Formats: sequence, structure tokens, C-alpha cells
Amino acid sequence: MDQPKWTCPQCSRVISPEDTVVLGQRRLSHLNCQRPRVLSAEERALLFTYCRDHRVACVTCSTSFYLSELAFDAVGNRAHLCPWCRRDLTDSVRAHLYGCAMLPAEVRRRAQASREAAQRLVKESHQLADAADVLMQEAEAARNALRETMREVAGKILRSTRQTEHKGWQIQPQSYKSDGARWCPKAFVRTAEGGILHTHIMPNRLFDTKQDADAYAVKIAKELIDKNGQALA
Repeated sequence: MDQPKWTCPQCSRVISPEDTVVLGQRRLSHLNCQRPRVLSAEERALLFTYCRDHRVACVTCSTSFYLSELAFDAVGNRAHLCPWCRRDLTDSVRAHLYGCAMLPAEVRRRAQASREAAQRLVKESHQLADAADVLMQEAEAARNALRETMREVAGKILRSTRQTEHKGWQIQPQSYKSDGARWCPKAFVRTAEGGILHTHIMPNRLFDTKQDADAYAVKIAKELIDKNGQALA
């Protein structure tokens, strides 16, 4: 006899362990019925925070693309498409996220635990009501622990990041490791009054240390403000 499975109440399709789900009162549903494996809100936030300058490979085209280069199909409601062959790279993007060395270890551990708890809940759908409730609670607890860890780590990063003020502008260095072990200079530039982000600087040079990369990014940002301060505002 077939074992009972979770069925999405919105689209009436069976939920797969690889699908992204929303936890409800004794029920599960797809986060996006048209794209069942879509990235969760937490996964998207982590990508934006730690991986927005990283590349993801397309095996069909034998090349890689920056996340910002991936295409979106509004008609077909598909995202993270290869800009050349239109292959859906969502799984590749997710694999990159969970293996990315830029994620703090605790954040990565919590993210993996949250996804595994949701997958376990879907796989063990045949459990009796009481056991299913326990699995649901575990999935919710894992998700909440991930969110709390993300907030704590973000706060630490914000407090530890140096800011330089120059002629009424705030310069925040955000250098990151490029392909390999060297550092690419990067800095956010925004007004000191409103805190509105206007641009970011990414000079095309690499440095051996983050300190040197940050210093160079701040230098270039100051030169940009000196020459084009009014135009940036």
C-alpha cells in the first residue's frame, strides 16, 4: 500500500523533499507552486549578503556567470536561468550557497540544518500525527534558529566594519575574496545624512590581504567623490 504523502493545498501536487515549503498548522505548501524548488527567503538573503559577486557554472555551456548575470523569465515565471542556453540553474545556485567558503561556519551549519529538517519532514510524511507534529516543530525550530543566527552575524559584521567619512559621504569597505585566494577591492559609497546607497566601487585589481584591498577601495572612492561628488548625489 502506498504511503501517504504531503500534498500542497494550493496546487494539489505531491510535495517532493527537494521542494521549498511553507510550514503551516499541521500542513505544508509550496512556497511557489509554479517553481517548487525556488530558493527560500533565507537562501536569497544569504546569497545577496555573501555571494552576490560570485559565479555559478552552467554545465551545458561549459562556462560560469555572476549571479547578477542570470536571467529571469517573467512569462514562464522562472528565475536563475543561464543567459545563454536558458537552463534553470537554481540547483547549481543552491549548491554554491551551501558550499561557499564566504558563509560564516555557524550560518552555513544552521542553513543546512534548516533545509535538512524540512526535507526530513517531507520524507517521513507517513508518520502518525504525533510524530509528524514533532517533525514540524523541529523544522520550525531549525528555521527560526537560522534566522536568529543570520541576524546575530549580520550585527557583528556591521559593528566590525570600518567606515570612513569624506566630504559628507560615508565609505564602507567591503572587499571580498576573488577566484583563488586574493582580495578584490570593493566599497559602498553613500550620503552621511540619509544613508542612501548611490554606488559601489570595484577597482580591477587584486591584493594579497583584505586590509590592502580595503585601503585601495577607500582611496579610489575618495578620488571619485573629489571628482564627481555632485554627480553622485
